[in-house]
Amino acid sequence: MKKLASFVLALAMAAVCAAPAMATDTRITQSTSQSSDTKVTFTIAPAYTVTIPSEVTLDKKEGQTVTYENDMTLTASNVRLNQGKKLQVTIPTGSVLQLSAGNATLNYTITNDNGINVDAGSVAATFTTQAADQTATLHIKANDPPFAGDYSGTLKFTIAVVNAT
Repeated sequence: MKKLASFVLALAMAAVCAAPAMATDTRITQSTSQSSDTKVTFTIAPAYTVTIPSEVTLDKKEGQTVTYENDMTLTASNVRLNQGKKLQVTIPTGSVLQLSAGNATLNYTITNDNGINVDAGSVAATFTTQAADQTATLHIKANDPPFAGDYSGTLKFTIAVVNAT
C-alpha cells in the first residue's frame, strides 16, 4: 500500500511540475502559431531652463562719443517642447528702458544678435526644442549721462511657449 501511495504521489508531483507557464492577459490555447501585440507608452512633459543674468554692469566706451554698454547672454537649456511650439523671451509691453540716479534718468537701448532694436513688447530671444544649450546675446547701450550718480534700473522679461508658426 505504501508503494502504491508513493507512486501516486510521485506521479501527481510530476504532473504539477510539467504544467505550462502562462503569460498574463494573453493566452494562446491552440497548438498553431499565434501572435500578440503589446502597447508600449511613456510621457514626456514639456520642460526647459532659461537663465537670465541677475545683473549687468555697463562699461564706459570712449570714442567720438562716450557711451556705457555691455552684452548680456540669455541661455536656454534642455528645451523640450511639444511639436510646433517654440520658447519666446520678451520684454513686457509697458516696460520703460530707463536707468535712474536719484532724480536723474537715462534711457538705454537694447539690440539683439542681428542688430535689431528690442523694445518694450518685443521678442528678445527665441529658442527651439533641443537638448544642447542655446544662447541669445542682447547688447545694452546708454549715452553719456549729464549728471554723476549710480544709475540703475530693472529690466523685466517674460517667458512663454508659443506656436512656432
